[in-house]
Amino acid sequence: MSSSREASSSSRGSSSPSSRSSTHLHKGSACLNCRRRKIKCDGLRPVCGPCLASPGFSDCEYSDRGVTRAQALEEQISVLQSRIQDLEQPGHSDSSITLSDPYNRHRPAEFTSAPGVSQPLPDIVDFPIEYRQRFLQHFVQQSNEIGFFLDISRFVESLSSSSRAQPSAALLSAVYLWGIHLSPISELSGYEPIILQRALQAVAQGLSTRHPQIILHCIQAEVLLANYFFRNGRVLEGKYHTTTAVSLVLSARLHRIRSAEPTSANSLDVGVEATLPPPVDLVEEGERINAFWTVLILNNCWSAADGSPSNISYTGPDARVDLPWPLDISSYHQVNRSSQYRTSRTVQRFLAYDTDDCNSVIALHAKASILYEQASRVGAKFRPGMQQQEAARFFATFSTLERVIQRFLEGLPSPTAMAAQSSTGTTVVIHTLSQMSMIQLHAPFLARNPSSRGRIVAGFRAIVQIIRGFDISRSLFMDPIVGVLWANTAKLLMQEISGGQGAVAGNEPLQLLSVIMSAISAGASHWPLLEAQLTDLNRLYTAAMQASGLQ
Repeated sequence: MSSSREASSSSRGSSSPSSRSSTHLHKGSACLNCRRRKIKCDGLRPVCGPCLASPGFSDCEYSDRGVTRAQALEEQISVLQSRIQDLEQPGHSDSSITLSDPYNRHRPAEFTSAPGVSQPLPDIVDFPIEYRQRFLQHFVQQSNEIGFFLDISRFVESLSSSSRAQPSAALLSAVYLWGIHLSPISELSGYEPIILQRALQAVAQGLSTRHPQIILHCIQAEVLLANYFFRNGRVLEGKYHTTTAVSLVLSARLHRIRSAEPTSANSLDVGVEATLPPPVDLVEEGERINAFWTVLILNNCWSAADGSPSNISYTGPDARVDLPWPLDISSYHQVNRSSQYRTSRTVQRFLAYDTDDCNSVIALHAKASILYEQASRVGAKFRPGMQQQEAARFFATFSTLERVIQRFLEGLPSPTAMAAQSSTGTTVVIHTLSQMSMIQLHAPFLARNPSSRGRIVAGFRAIVQIIRGFDISRSLFMDPIVGVLWANTAKLLMQEISGGQGAVAGNEPLQLLSVIMSAISAGASHWPLLEAQLTDLNRLYTAAMQASGLQ
């Protein structure tokens, strides 16, 4: 927060007094804080002058961007207060409770109540059919990019078929939330905060509803919500839903599907069947397998990104990952697996340099996320002056992991070949994660070891080549973890430049940094997460240029 304020101050300092004094805001254009305090607002964004000068008002928000964070919290508080009253007074009906509705003015006309009259948030089925069809269409087009692991054809069929159970309210709300978020139709934007609140309510109550696939649907809904919050720069909420999804997949024993090893004697259940009925076919089993790996990818990427503890262990007897590597969901329609097929220690074998023959796109994504998470943790353990035994253990682990990463990089399909069988977004995230694994592993030795520096610079070049190889601006959706990886790459390049290495090889580090910063700037216009990081990166960039004497 302090860095963003410093950057904001710097940008304001470059503005001329005449330009600031001539700014005239239209009525109603002031930020919400200045309105409440009844003071003059200069309308500067992302943080106006009065809010910047007041430490207690860092949440500078404007109502023209839709529902603000404060309004969303007010609605959540209203819902929680209502729930508490229900629990304290179970005999009272909901009709006696009146909730405030901060979203009323954002609703389309057919859902706006009369003045002074509050009404509950509408159900999805209350929306006009043409809107629901649009939501679904936009979602289906991008479903592979946003963590949808269920069979999309069966899901779409279940919406209209009497032979399949309809999707649960939790899943359907999360699907429609993404559908409207991805919609290019501006007239639908007023629905998004309404559907977000419905999705949060439905997911919170999901496990208490009766549905034959409720556990799998709740996992899917949590994944969709996590990715939604990550995309919108609300990382804490994204990690909350990721942690919930991890809890569900582990509680449902999805990591033990097809396990060749018995459950620990201390475990309370005997396998996956203790919490889920047997799958009806290999496609349904595949959905469960892919559910686990999708959650693992989320957990690995976002826990490693900020150094927080992982929620998934690979070594504990009951937490050990035994299920098979995932296949792309369409492959489960053709796969022929015997009921006796078993696997064990899937991740441990991979990290121990064992070979396997699974190279599906989702399996490559899972493996890249495992390597990135492991490299981040191993690299962070290095300390100068370690004791001899500790140093020996560290470098043994380091060497093994380096070999695994190198073999994985060598066997990875080229970006062009991978994009031909998946998508630009998926290709970019898998290749960037893979390169960042080697970079993160060697990062502690950037200034200490020429060999490590060579590995890191090779990773920088590969990431820049990926950026140059695709028109990323045309991708409707890109996994927001890519932005975090780019930002981390930019920071390491700044470290390289400020250390006096920028003049080497024709200013190559500076040239690489320029490409990455341009990609981050382009992405910031539609990735709120990148917009927040860009200010801090600009400040670090200025400091690096000054330290290297290039500015």
